[in-house]
Amino acid sequence: MSKSLSFSLLLVSTAFIFSCGNTNNQTISETVDSTAVEKKDTSTVDEYTQFKYDMVISNIPFPFEMMEKLKSSAIGFNQKAMNGVANIAKYNQFNAKAFNLGVYGADLAYSVTYEQFQQIGSYIKNTKTLAEDLSIPLAFNQEMMDKYNKYKDNKDSLAKVVYDSYSKVDQTLKSNERVAMAALVVTGSWLEGLYLTTKTFVDEPKSDLNKALYATIWEQKLHLENIIKLLEEFKSDAYFATLIKELKEMQKEFEGAMDEKKLIELNKKAAKLRNRIIEGL
Repeated sequence: MSKSLSFSLLLVSTAFIFSCGNTNNQTISETVDSTAVEKKDTSTVDEYTQFKYDMVISNIPFPFEMMEKLKSSAIGFNQKAMNGVANIAKYNQFNAKAFNLGVYGADLAYSVTYEQFQQIGSYIKNTKTLAEDLSIPLAFNQEMMDKYNKYKDNKDSLAKVVYDSYSKVDQTLKSNERVAMAALVVTGSWLEGLYLTTKTFVDEPKSDLNKALYATIWEQKLHLENIIKLLEEFKSDAYFATLIKELKEMQKEFEGAMDEKKLIELNKKAAKLRNRIIEGL
């Protein structure tokens, strides 16, 4: 996969479905009492906010890139580090749905990178359900589902299909000016990618092969700064204000060079925020 692929490509993981016959009919009750995403999505965003979103989307590396570096460092796959599929039952509010749409997308990228195809189906159903709940189903046409089914055991082909599908999801978010929702999906994707990397790295013995990951993790400093700048467009909302505060706590661990001590602290802070998110809070 080209390193130029944007982080926003992760949104299209919502389009993963290997069989039209396995449609998930699970109904999740919506809580529509003034959640942040709902309020922001029903209002028109200004051009500057839209520009910030476009810049964040285009400049943050797609999680596949980090997952590939993780795998090339001989760090093994850890299914327990992923967000459990059963947690979807906890996501009743729009904020939680959008955030965990991103989280599950990163988990899919992790699984595809390590070619853990046997477990991907359950995560695909979850991302499909959340995407439909959030009214971004455009990538679920029959043509795309047929392609996913055809290439379900081929990592490179799946990556190509994901890239082709993303444009449809991106168009929906942009045309409806749902920047707040998109910001949460991107943040969830980035956070889960960072968590999976730091979690599995911390648990592995250090070696000459995996020490280069310190640089890869430190590179996330700039991406975190960009995410915070985007989220600050919605800081008047309490949910976003809390999220920004927690991300700024993580930001402190990027001061200076990344070493083992900072890596451990960064993982702790990422885990704290991430665990709140996957609990639907």
